[in-house]
Amino acid sequence: MHLHAKDISTGQSDSERGKVTGTPVGCACGEGVIDWKRVIELCRKAPRDIVLSVECGTVDDAEHSIKHLRPLLS
Repeated sequence: MHLHAKDISTGQSDSERGKVTGTPVGCACGEGVIDWKRVIELCRKAPRDIVLSVECGTVDDAEHSIKHLRPLLS
């Protein structure tokens, strides 16, 4: 299973709450509202392999996201 590792800021979360569509923008993982530690704990309990792909708008955000997520995955 493939999941997009994409965080969302508090401001975006507040402005888009209740809307049906997802958001095309976000922030670096660890800077938003997603509890990545909990997400990874849940993924580890799944009966299948799960791949998290970092999806960011900038290379800097992607680097920050990977630095944030790697320790949670080890």
